[in-house]
Amino acid sequence: MCPICWISGFIAALFGGSLLAIVNHPISWILSVVLILYAGFKFYEAKQKGKKMNDDTKAKNRRTIFRFVQGVIVGSIASIAIFYSLTFKEHQRMHDLLEKHGIEKHEH
Repeated sequence: MCPICWISGFIAALFGGSLLAIVNHPISWILSVVLILYAGFKFYEAKQKGKKMNDDTKAKNRRTIFRFVQGVIVGSIASIAIFYSLTFKEHQRMHDLLEKHGIEKHEH
């Protein structure tokens, strides 16, 4: 498996899926579909290139992809923790304000 092709496809799939899930507009839907199709093409291309590689190269490429995925997971967890710690007080203050004025009854 070609690590550059696989990583490019993975990033395109993340952007395409995120855009499709968050934005509600026909142009963004088209862009999402294009990104997801591009991701599928890159995964296919990585698989085709991987068929021509020897076993040692495949093992090195799997380790590279595994390290990339580990970095994405650790980065995501760190980002969630940092942004949660920065915004928790303001988030709670807004809920308290809404409940005080009777606009929202929020239960966690």
